Amino acid sequence: MKSLLPAAVGVTFLATSAHAIDPCMVGVWEADGADIAGLMATQMGGSATHLGGNASLEITDTGVMTLLVNDLIIEVQMPDVPAIAVTVSGYSQGAMNADDGATYAANAPEYDLVGSADVMGTRMDVPVTSDAGPWGQSTGTYGCSEDGLTFEADMPGSIPPSWTRVR
Repeated sequence: MKSLLPAAVGVTFLATSAHAIDPCMVGVWEADGADIAGLMATQMGGSATHLGGNASLEITDTGVMTLLVNDLIIEVQMPDVPAIAVTVSGYSQGAMNADDGATYAANAPEYDLVGSADVMGTRMDVPVTSDAGPWGQSTGTYGCSEDGLTFEADMPGSIPPSWTRVR
């Protein structure tokens, strides 16, 4: 189950301190739930549906970013296995570098996430903390408008592609 968590939240990045940032990216963004489910489905070799909760990403004008995951629930259906509802909550924090209007690199070396699921009648909690070591780096290209932020990762599955501005 631990391998489910990076795709479920999908956002940790590859820069270690605050950097210059495209002004368009500054604000609070919410990931598309269907995108997150799609990342998990691909990783698990099955299908997945977003049932509730959210993941929001705040990016400051100095490139500091904070991801908050609030009771994100994804139902995963793998072949020949009963459906499993995975719930993820927690945060990650780090920095993003994206000031050229085309590419980004980001890293969240500080994180504390917990994934929970009922697997065949047994509840399993899988904590993922920075003590466990780094995971989920992301680099690639991005697009930004007043209302939307999109990422095309060099390593597919490392970040949800579609985000909507919350503020």
